[in-house]
Amino acid sequence: MGNINTSLVNQASASTCCLVVERQSAFPRGNRGIDTSKPTQLNVDDVLWTEVVEAIDPLARRLNTGFCTALVLYVVTIGIFVGLGASGVIRQYNDDGPSLFLIVVWASIPLYLGAIMYIYEVQNRRVDNQVKQLVEGWKYRFENAGYSLDYRTQHTGACKLEVNGHQSQQSERILAFVPIESATLASTCTTTCSTTTVVANAAVASFASKEPAFSYEPSATTIDIEMNAGLASTTQGLSLVDQLQQDDKLFR
Repeated sequence: MGNINTSLVNQASASTCCLVVERQSAFPRGNRGIDTSKPTQLNVDDVLWTEVVEAIDPLARRLNTGFCTALVLYVVTIGIFVGLGASGVIRQYNDDGPSLFLIVVWASIPLYLGAIMYIYEVQNRRVDNQVKQLVEGWKYRFENAGYSLDYRTQHTGACKLEVNGHQSQQSERILAFVPIESATLASTCTTTCSTTTVVANAAVASFASKEPAFSYEPSATTIDIEMNAGLASTTQGLSLVDQLQQDDKLFR
C-alpha cells in the first residue's frame, strides 16, 4: 500500500541525524527493534550512544505489541464459526433461536476494535511518555556535545484515514539530533523576521498617528486685509495710468 505522507526522516534537514524508533508501515507490528548503528555524521561519545540505543530498543519493541495477535485471533474466530456453520454443526442448535454464528461475528468486531484502541491509545502512549522522560534526561548531555535532541512523532493515534485505497496516515516515531548551530540559526532567523515585522508595523502606526509639522489656515480678517490691499494697489495703478494719459495730451 502506498504512503502519501511525507516521512519525518525526509522532513529533517540534511545536517540532522535521525534514529528511527518506529518506521512507517502499512501493517504495524510489535517487537521491531531499532538500528543500533551510530550515524556517521553524529559526533557524540560511543558510551552515550550505546546508552541511548540500549534504552530505546526495548521500548521500540513494545510499540504495537499485540496488534498482530488481535488480528489473527479475530480472523481465526470468524474462520472457525464459518466452517462450523457450513458443516451444519451449529445449525442444529439454532432452530429455535438466533444464529450463534451472527452473535459471534458481531461480538468479535467490537472486541477487535477495542483491542486496537488499547494498543494505540494506551500501550503506545505509555511508551511515548517513557521515551520523552529519557530524552529530557539526555538533553543536557547532547547539548554539551553540540546537538539538540528532539522526539518527533506523527499519526500515532488509532484513527487511520484511507484515500483511494492507500493508507494516508501511518504512524512514525524518530529521535532527531539537530546540530545546535542549525537550530540556533533557524531560531535567529525566525526571531529576526518577527522583530522586523513588529518594527515596521510600529513605524507605520507611528507615522499615521503623527500630525503635520505645521498648518496654515487663513482667518477671515487676513483675507479681508489682503483683498483690500489688492484693491488699493489696483486703484493706485489705474490712477497713475490716467495721469500719464493726461500728461501725454498736454505735450501734443
